[in-house]
Amino acid sequence: MGIFKNRRLSPGDLSLSFGAIAFPIHVWAIINILAIFPAWLLRLTIWELAGAISYPLVDALLESCILWIGLVGLSYVLPKKWLADKFVTLSSALVWLLAAWAALVQFIYVQILQWEPQQVLPGLLLVAISFGLVTWLVQRYGRLEGLIRRLTQGLAVLTYFYLIFDLLGLAVVIIRNLKG
Repeated sequence: MGIFKNRRLSPGDLSLSFGAIAFPIHVWAIINILAIFPAWLLRLTIWELAGAISYPLVDALLESCILWIGLVGLSYVLPKKWLADKFVTLSSALVWLLAAWAALVQFIYVQILQWEPQQVLPGLLLVAISFGLVTWLVQRYGRLEGLIRRLTQGLAVLTYFYLIFDLLGLAVVIIRNLKG
C-alpha cells in the first residue's frame, strides 16, 4: 500500500478535475436539449417538460462521475509522472479533446456508419495520436499547463451551477419514477 501513499490527490485538485470533466459533457447535453426544446414546448405539459429536461441532465451527471472516477483510478495505476503530477491540467485537456472528438462524431455519424472497416482504423489512429500529442504538449510546456489550469478554475463556478440543475433533475426523475 505504500505505492499509493504518495499519490494522493488534493481535494482541490479532485474538485477542479470534476468540474473540468463535467463542463463539456453538460454543455453538450444542454445544446442537445435546446435543439429539441421548441418541439417539446409545443406538445408537452410543464411536468413532462421538466422530466424530458431532467433525464439528459441526470445522464450528464452520471457520465461525468463515471469518467471522473475512471481518471482518478488511472492516476493511481499509471506512473505518477504520466498523470498524477499534473492531474487537473492533463485530465481537463484530455476530456476536452474527447468531447471535441465526440461532438465531431455526432455531427458526421451518418457518414461514419457508411465507412468500411479499413476506413475506421485511420480515424482511430488519428484520435490516439491527438491524445498523445495533447499529453506531450501539457507535459512539456508549463505555460500551457498554467493556461489550462486557469481556464479550469474559471469554468468551475459555471460547472457547479450546472450541478445544481443536475440535482434538481435527479429529484424530478426520482419523483416521476416513484409516482409512476
